Amino acid sequence: IRSRAEGRAREAAMGARFSREETQALEVMGLGSDTDRTRLRRRYSELVRRYHPDRNGGDRSHEARLGRVIDAYQLLKVSAAFA
Repeated sequence: IRSRAEGRAREAAMGARFSREETQALEVMGLGSDTDRTRLRRRYSELVRRYHPDRNGGDRSHEARLGRVIDAYQLLKVSAAFA
């Protein structure tokens, strides 16, 4: 678990390019602030394949993770930072 100070330092390092929600979405997807639109799409595809229920025997933890990945991607794909 990160401390609040670590979280603020991480946000400062990400700069003003991303909002707090976008920064959290990047973390869910395992991406950094130097990510471009192409890398975002590739990572999304990788994670969907990895956590899809058909590939994991209906494992509930994978279904929950997939839901977080989809939500994060939906937020990021319309972000002004990737325009």
